[in-house]
Order: sequence, then C-alpha cells, then structure tokens
Amino acid sequence: MLNEIYQTETLEQLSAFIQEASSQDRLRQALFAEFDRYAAYANIQEWNRLVRLCEALRITGWGEREPVEAIAEKWINGSYYSGLRTRTFDVVEGSSRGWSKQGNTFVLDDRRDPTDYGIPAIATQRNPLPKNPVRLVGSGNYQQSAQPFVDSLEELRAKLDRDMRQEVYGESFGYLGVCCWFSHHDDPSPSVRYEYFHSEEDVPAGFAGEFYIRPRLEFGKLAKRGGLLKLEVTRHFTRQEGELPLEKQKELFKRELLEIVAVLDGKLRKKKLPYRTDLLREDLTAVLAGW
Repeated sequence: MLNEIYQTETLEQLSAFIQEASSQDRLRQALFAEFDRYAAYANIQEWNRLVRLCEALRITGWGEREPVEAIAEKWINGSYYSGLRTRTFDVVEGSSRGWSKQGNTFVLDDRRDPTDYGIPAIATQRNPLPKNPVRLVGSGNYQQSAQPFVDSLEELRAKLDRDMRQEVYGESFGYLGVCCWFSHHDDPSPSVRYEYFHSEEDVPAGFAGEFYIRPRLEFGKLAKRGGLLKLEVTRHFTRQEGELPLEKQKELFKRELLEIVAVLDGKLRKKKLPYRTDLLREDLTAVLAGW
C-alpha cells in the first residue's frame, strides 16, 4: 500500500488511491508509522517520501495528531532549505535542514548521507495546510517611537495565525500580504534615514531630509506565488503616524485592515472567484476586538 502511495505522481492519483482504501483508519495509522520513521530525514529519498506522506495525511486527515506540512523553499542565494511546519507557521523543532547541490542531486549540508539516490529534485508539499490568510510583515527599520506598535503587531500576527478559520473561507484565494513600512528619521546611521509622506503637499517647506512620496495603502495585483493567489498591500507610515499614541495607532490600523478586506472582496468578485470574504471579515473583526 505504501509503495503505491510513493509511486503516485499527481495529487489526483494520490487522492483516488486513498479514497479506494478499504479502511481509512488503518491507512492513517500506517501513514503515521511511516511518517515517524522519516521525520528525522537524512537524505533526499527520505525527505521526498516524507513530503508524500504529508500530502497523503492532508487528504486522510491527521486525526488527533497536530497536522504538519513538509515544505522545501529557496533562500535568496538559490540554496534550498526544508522543514516541517504547523498551520501557525511554526517550524517543528529539529526538522529544519539545508541542502547542497551534488552532481545531479542534492545532499544535506551536514553530508550525513552523501549517497547519490538518483533523485534530481527536492520535493515540496503540493497541498499545504490551510493557514491564516491575513499575513503581516514588518520592515526591519522603524523610528524609535514606533517600537510599541511594532511589538503589538507581533502580538496581532500570533492571534491571527491562531484564531482565523482559514479552512472555511474557500480555496480560490491564498493570502493577503500586508507589509508595514515605517519612517525612520532617527536611525543611528545617517545614510538610511528617511521619512514617508503621502503627498507632495505633506512635505514641510524647506524639508532637508531624505523622503519618499508613497500612498497610505499601496495595492499590488492579484498574482500567484507558490501556487497560491495573493494580494500584497504596503502600508506606509509617516513620522507623524509613528509618533501617535499606541491605542490611536491600533485603532487606525484596525480600520485599515477591514478596508483592505473590502478591496480584496471587490477584486475577487470581479474575477468571479468563490471566497467567503464575509466570514474572513467576521473572524478578523473578532480578532481585532481582542487586540
């Protein structure tokens, strides 16, 4: 049975094979035993099998066990890394590995098993776990007065990852990437000091510092990344906004997140994509109320 699972090529074939199993529970237990065998993978053959097992368990369901996904991605330098992740983006302890090219295959960076298994590609899970679709990203540079708000964004991100019900919204849309870029006029290094303004009229007369004119919310286009349809939005914070009291900053950002969801709803409607933005908005509102 497991050999057939390893030999399937498409998710459709894998799903069909699993649905034909005489006992889903027996199959799940066999998958668990094999998963435990390969969780501490030592080579590309074991990793690729682990990926297929996670794909199969995504179809059968994980039962009482915490679901994980087996994901391989590239660093900016082109090197691969892999690991097991939960639905809240946490990497399972001890599962992260780096890979190096060796001839026509790949071996782990620690070269614990340099065997050439004749496998030319590192697999990554094709049916990943559903995850929070409102994903916050912050810039590494920000004015000192924005520190409490930046810390609070981390708290909000954890709440969103934990409390959103992504499995009920639909599969036609992947995620909103909300990037928060801050002015940082007081950076210790003068060469990277600058401020954002939302219009030319906002720039004080005689302003001598480095600055950029950027919209408050800058929307990208609906586009696919890693097989998921995404919409990226950048929020540019002015110096004045970074100096507001924390509660004022939070109230402003709460309204803006709901504004972003409304824009997403319009874009998805234009493309006639079935996605429950109403349920997403409902859950987001509840999370924001507790933030």
